[in-house]
Amino acid sequence: MAARTNIVVVGGGLAGMSAAIEALRQTRHVAGVTVALLEKEVRTGGNSGKASSGINGVLTRTQQDKDIHDSVDAFMRDTLKSGGGRSNETLVEKLVRDSTQAVSWLQGDFGLDLDVLARLGGHSFPRTHRRPDVNGKPQPVGWGIVSTLGRHLSELAGLEDARFKLITGARVIRLLPGTRGSVSGVVYEAVDADTRVIQQHSMLSDVVVLATGGFGGEGSRPHYLKQYAPQLVGLPATNGAFATGDGLGLATAAGAELVDMDQVQVHPTGFVKSSDPGNPTKFLAAEALRGEGGILLNGLGRRFVNELDTRDHVTDAMSRFCSAPDTRARHSGSAEEIRGEPLTAAFLVLSQAAADSFGHGALGFYEKMGLVSRAEGLDGLAAALRVDQAVLHRTLEDHDGARDSGSRDDFGKTVFPQRALNPPASSEDKSQARDYYYWAIVTPSIHYTMGGVRFDHKTRVLRASDAAPIPGLLAAGEVTGGLHGANRLGGNSLLECVVYGREAGRQAAAILADPSSA
Repeated sequence: MAARTNIVVVGGGLAGMSAAIEALRQTRHVAGVTVALLEKEVRTGGNSGKASSGINGVLTRTQQDKDIHDSVDAFMRDTLKSGGGRSNETLVEKLVRDSTQAVSWLQGDFGLDLDVLARLGGHSFPRTHRRPDVNGKPQPVGWGIVSTLGRHLSELAGLEDARFKLITGARVIRLLPGTRGSVSGVVYEAVDADTRVIQQHSMLSDVVVLATGGFGGEGSRPHYLKQYAPQLVGLPATNGAFATGDGLGLATAAGAELVDMDQVQVHPTGFVKSSDPGNPTKFLAAEALRGEGGILLNGLGRRFVNELDTRDHVTDAMSRFCSAPDTRARHSGSAEEIRGEPLTAAFLVLSQAAADSFGHGALGFYEKMGLVSRAEGLDGLAAALRVDQAVLHRTLEDHDGARDSGSRDDFGKTVFPQRALNPPASSEDKSQARDYYYWAIVTPSIHYTMGGVRFDHKTRVLRASDAAPIPGLLAAGEVTGGLHGANRLGGNSLLECVVYGREAGRQAAAILADPSSA
């Protein structure tokens, strides 16, 4: 016999968790309403747990405390400009207008200390919130958010009222059809705890929320990537191997339309680890590294781009200026030791001031992982990068000259968060001076899929045949398409998950109250 619940959420990343929490809150006074969250992995979190730069928000408490005079209009302009004319303006407007509440929800309801602000590429104000180091230790923003919400849901799952059920290791393979083209539940596979045999289970429901993520982790079996963006097949990726686009197949089988599937974001800065340069899965070099003053250099020690431009523009510049044998950044070592190094790579360099601004907790973590190295003095940095010291000095000096004059540099950069050159130590404090530079090699890596299931601002999945909502089917997060257009701004992914995840929870509750609203 099939199990029965009112709302099924498929996917346990931030969008799915936000949907489940909001659905439970909206129905807390309605007797007998139950919610189930199905996650195919053994634990929740998804790619949301990997997010490292932060979550965007406008007119937030943190912005007010830091006297940042941002606006809804400015945030909307930045997001639409980044989308290259492909973003659905109604979806963008909701994302931006609900961003204040999204951040305050995490801060107020869950006590998350989103107190550090950065201005990432493509943003006109500092609005990307992350967590501060505590006692010299980093607090990764994505992991902090999903682990906090995950603990909350685990506590709800343990309550005697049985309103919420969390099932991990459950891979949904089919949506159950209902009457008049609706969706009435799911079929999922799970390993039986006693027999260790995979068994199929059916779960009937009034509403299904798809929050299954994108397809950036397809790896060696690139079904969607090969079909829609074959030119990117073979690039490394920052995604977990679980990001295989499961929800896209589920939705299209139910008649849903897909949109912008050829729009795949390649992040310019995936770390290249010296001991494992050919690994196809890259650890993301947080965009906040550049937002706090890190600069990009080619293999000759020269800048080539505005580091705070949008991700697509920075990636394009790396492809043009960091792909030749003499301009590509490379680790030192024998041919055997560096086998598999990417064909496009740049140096990411932080001065002492930029490192201090970014935070030594996270930077120290990168160092321990073997992703970031430290060099003493400009001569030490030139030696580590194997570039001419005079060229390197001139490059950093030119950057600081533009910063000091307040002018636009040769790459169109007008915001210079920190100086690139460490200041010379005075005779009085020479013994106390810190003259370190921090550097890494980074390469473009598949990071995010802008395309997905077409949906509206109420998270209703739209049918391909007539653009009408499919009754009983909602979606939120990276599984959806149409919001980000041609390029997603850094910090908008976690925001999207909270804004549209919570909206899906609200809409699911509304459907229970009035089935005609589906």
